[in-house]
Amino acid sequence: MTHHSPASRPPVELHRLISATVGNPRLAARLAQDAETVYGEFEVPQAQAQALLANPRHALTQLDVHPNLQFKLLAALGLLSLPPASIQPYLQDPHRDGKDR
Repeated sequence: MTHHSPASRPPVELHRLISATVGNPRLAARLAQDAETVYGEFEVPQAQAQALLANPRHALTQLDVHPNLQFKLLAALGLLSLPPASIQPYLQDPHRDGKDR
């Protein structure tokens, strides 16, 4: 039987947090200013939160967070070097699925 560490369990709470930041600039700003508190509010497991605080990019990969969600979290944390206007449409529309409507 394989034993999983707390950091390797599915990041359900983190996914919930990332989804909540989409279209919520106030939450995204709070996350950028005080990620540790926001992780606690969303009940992100402590091992996952500590990994994210230490090295967000590495932690997101290790936690198998979908690349689209990684992009959104890194944007909310202010860790992307893209002009905000280039990603704004994707952060604003949670129903965007890449299909023309």
